[in-house]
Formats: sequence, structure tokens, C-alpha cells
Amino acid sequence: MPTISKTIKYNPSTDKLITLAAGCFWGTEHIYRKYLDDKIIDCKVGYANGNEDLKDASNAISYKRVCKGDTDFAEVLQLSYNPQVISLKELIGFFFRIHDPTTSDSQGPDKGTQYRSGIYTHSDEDYTECLKLKQEWQPKWHNKIVTEVNEIKNFYDAEEYHQLYLDKNPEGYACPTHYLREL
Repeated sequence: MPTISKTIKYNPSTDKLITLAAGCFWGTEHIYRKYLDDKIIDCKVGYANGNEDLKDASNAISYKRVCKGDTDFAEVLQLSYNPQVISLKELIGFFFRIHDPTTSDSQGPDKGTQYRSGIYTHSDEDYTECLKLKQEWQPKWHNKIVTEVNEIKNFYDAEEYHQLYLDKNPEGYACPTHYLREL
């Protein structure tokens, strides 16, 4: 069983999880909360699908460690949602509109594997649906989408100061590729 956030609000009998990498997690969290806060249950920024050998205490997963570029962890937003309130299709459609899924390992000036575009699913059913949704979005981005779609392998909460970062620091850095596109 893959790791989920230790503190995310999530009821496995009614709610689902999806973990998304869309570049810098500050902007990803901020834009999801800005537009979909009333439809999602909770979200948390963290690190996902990296080298599991790094989980021991001497190589703890941290922002500083991930930014070195050798962990293969992506900066992500893990969302919990009720599919009766918002569908996976809506969440993934929003994902493809709020970042540039055509760049490999970068968003705007942010470069490195931690800034890749990725969808990490928590069930086989969602994996299959996300592959189909990616194909549906290909023509809207002129068939250049490089977003990886994989099942979640691991997830670690980011440090507390990263949670709600742009709410706490309104003048903080926001990646210029994080905005809602009309496609």
C-alpha cells in the first residue's frame, strides 16, 4: 500500500485520492484551493514517486534533499475528494489547464525532475481512466503532452512551512506557468 499524507482528511469508504505533479507545489496547491476549495475535501503538498532507498533517517526526504536533483521525487499535491461532489475527470481536466504538460522536467524557470508533470493514481481503475483522459487532452495541447501517468509508489508530506505557502507568503514566488488556461 502506498503512503498517503499523515494529516490529510480522508475517509477511505467515501473519498478518493489523486496525487498530482505540476511543477512547483506552492503554485499547484494555491491554484487548486483558489478554484476548487469548495469541491475538494483536503490537500497537502509533498514528495512522491522517488527513490525509496532514501527513506532512512540519514537521507530523510526534505525540500533541500529533493532539490539536489538525485532523488527522483516530484513535488506534488495530494488531494482527497468525494467523487459524488467532483469527478476525477474534472480534477484532471483542471490539472491540464493549470500548468504546461508539454515540458519535460520543468515548468517555466523551474528545472529538474522534481518539477515534472505527473499523475499518480491510487487505484487500477483511476490509472486506466487517467490514461484515457491524457489521450483526450492530447489534441488540446497539439499532441505534445509529456505528463507521466503512474500508480503512486510513495508519498511524504513536505515540511510544514511549504503547506499553504502562498497563502502565508502572498508575495512569495509563484511559477509563471500556473494559471487557468482556456483550451
